[in-house]
Amino acid sequence: MEWFLILAILTGSLIVLLMHWGLFLLQVVFAVVVTSFLPTDWFWGALIIQVIFGLWIVRQTFQAAWYQYQLELEKTQRIPQHYTEGGKSGIKKTFL
Repeated sequence: MEWFLILAILTGSLIVLLMHWGLFLLQVVFAVVVTSFLPTDWFWGALIIQVIFGLWIVRQTFQAAWYQYQLELEKTQRIPQHYTEGGKSGIKKTFL
């Protein structure tokens, strides 16, 4: 049970970093349902789902960091423009 909660908290913190509040709420609801209402027989399935979801969130976090790095290089004119081409700012509402 402790591992599930640790993974849920880490995944939730990365979701906050990615600025997606709906997905964060879904993560909190999933963690509460699994820890409070899910039968013990189904716990391993929920843990596997949490691990896969956490790995996907880590992948999205690395992609967001890469995007931010590319955007910084474009705005300082170190590489040709792609995201800021034609007067676009390159700002995203969310990284998911």
